[in-house]
Amino acid sequence: MSSFTLLASLLLVSATLTSCGNNSVKKYPAAVTVKEPVQTKTNAGTEPKNLPDVELTADLMYKLLLSDIARQQNNNDLALAALVDAATETRDPRLAAQATRLAVISSQYGTAIQMAKLWLELVPDDIDVHQTIGNLLVVEKQPERALAHYSKALALTDEKNRSLILKQISGTLVRYSSPQQALELIEKLTTEYPGSADVALALASAASKLKEYDIATTAIERALSLDPNNYNAASFKFGLLLLNKKAGEAEQFANSFLKKHPTAILLRMALARHYLEANKLKQAEKEYLLIYKQDKTSIIAPMALALIRIDSNKLDDATVYLQKVLLLQPSNDLARLYLGDITAQQKKLDAAIQWYRSVTEKGQLFKARLRLVDVIMQRDGVDAAMRELEALHAETPNQQVDITLLQHDLLLEAGREKEALQIVNTALADSPDDLDLLYARAMIAARRGDIPGLEKDLKHLLKIEPNHAQALNAYGFTLADLTDRYKEAYSFIKAALKLKPGDPFILDSMGWVEYRMGNYSAAEDYLRKALAKRNDAEIASHLVDVLQDAGKAREARKVWTKANKDFPGNEKLQAVGEKLQK
Repeated sequence: MSSFTLLASLLLVSATLTSCGNNSVKKYPAAVTVKEPVQTKTNAGTEPKNLPDVELTADLMYKLLLSDIARQQNNNDLALAALVDAATETRDPRLAAQATRLAVISSQYGTAIQMAKLWLELVPDDIDVHQTIGNLLVVEKQPERALAHYSKALALTDEKNRSLILKQISGTLVRYSSPQQALELIEKLTTEYPGSADVALALASAASKLKEYDIATTAIERALSLDPNNYNAASFKFGLLLLNKKAGEAEQFANSFLKKHPTAILLRMALARHYLEANKLKQAEKEYLLIYKQDKTSIIAPMALALIRIDSNKLDDATVYLQKVLLLQPSNDLARLYLGDITAQQKKLDAAIQWYRSVTEKGQLFKARLRLVDVIMQRDGVDAAMRELEALHAETPNQQVDITLLQHDLLLEAGREKEALQIVNTALADSPDDLDLLYARAMIAARRGDIPGLEKDLKHLLKIEPNHAQALNAYGFTLADLTDRYKEAYSFIKAALKLKPGDPFILDSMGWVEYRMGNYSAAEDYLRKALAKRNDAEIASHLVDVLQDAGKAREARKVWTKANKDFPGNEKLQAVGEKLQK
């Protein structure tokens, strides 16, 4: 029978081998997996030439079918034996490749090399076979022998695909060789192509993975000198500068490159993400707006813009962007979660409940249910919220802690302090070092004026996590508010403020301790900064106290009037308001 008919049978086997994977099969290292052919100078996307004209005898058909059926039944040894026989008998390079692939999957090193050698003999100018043999030799700790095969694979590859092959080779060398040996071999391979920017980029990538940043820097500069318009090289250089903690230089380079090449969207996305992580929200917003104009089909820009608008309290704008995300990706539950948060903050409680209940994806489901409980408490009261919470089941210890903390919050809201303390005590018996539980119990102690209890838990917490800004702030504020240990209080709050310089609650605490020490001017300054950052009833009440005691009664009344309008019925504001009337 002709080779054409044999090809049909081969494709049957090939389809089965690639679609019937099973987790019970021992896996060969991923690096040596035979990949789909890459176009070369010699094969140009066609099947191997000079295929043997093999008659499809009953015996050959039996071996092919036996291999197929055995593979489906997870009997890889039998499947491989039959396929090796067929490849050896026919000397068909396609069967040799399939036998190599199955030997790789089955972790049969000797057979894999045997079949790869047959494959090489039959098609000596095939990229896949040279790369596969190279990979096998590297895994067998013979990287020097692999070099000739890797070099041949690169020589056979079209220039546009050479960097891809080199990247794959580099990944294998980095994974299975010593760092020094891997870098030496990669450098040897790249020296054969001194005029290729993409090859220089591949070397830079490999050197960076090996933390050889000087070599990576030299290579990426060479890539950009060879091709100043190379978008991938520009993106890599930006990332390398950030990795070397040269953020200013990275920003300058990216902005300069983007000015010349405004369509370099991957670099712009990297720059926007960097700005976002650095809390440079105005710059991030500018870049994400440009990205959104260039690509209206991606959810990345509208999602990022929504988060930036949420941070700046522009909730209506954020809603518009989140709705755009849902138009592009109706199943995006993160957008639904944020829409629930926004409508909850806007006191549109029915809408918030609807959004939270619409979340179904496992990764966001638990968070949505916790937030749903909080909204139900606001709308229907503590008992309804507790019933909703009882229906929520934790799948991890961390989720159980989250449930406990929410129960604690609900009970405190209902004035059931003893029960709140009891559930936190029970949880701490199981998780004595949990920071959130320790903090929660310390705050109950503060409510009760139990300074020793507060100090015991916060000292334990800070021993575990010395830079816990929230705990440092709470410790300092409580000492300033309930004791005369002002110097200690000041030192705790100062440490917290160093960790989070712009946090409004820490600024409030610093203002309060300055007030308690009689430093009214400094206290007013801190409290005004805090109130400007967050319109909050307690911060406003503290500022009213300071202004009144500093002899600024008119200013105090002005602050109180606005705060009372924003937070009608707030107990702390009512208390300072009564003092203003005296």
